[in-house]
Amino acid sequence: MAHCKRGPERCEKCREMEAGRICLLEIAPPDAGMMQRRVIEVTVDGESLWREFDIVRSFDDEEQAITYARENGVGDIEV
Repeated sequence: MAHCKRGPERCEKCREMEAGRICLLEIAPPDAGMMQRRVIEVTVDGESLWREFDIVRSFDDEEQAITYARENGVGDIEV
C-alpha cells in the first residue's frame, strides 16, 4: 500500500507502510463512500468483494494479534 504517489522508493512513510504488519481492519467503516479510503479485496461467503477499510489497531507480532482476538471475542481471524 502506498502513502502517496511518490511511492516507497522516494517516500519514508510509503516505505513504512510497505513493510508487513498485522492489523485489525474495519471493513464496514462509517460513512462508506463519503471519503477517500484505501480498499482491500475480501471473500464473503465465497464471493470476492472490494471493501473500503480503516485500520483499527496494528500489532507487533502474530502472538499479540491472536491474544487480542481471543480476549475480545474475534473469531474469524486470518494472519
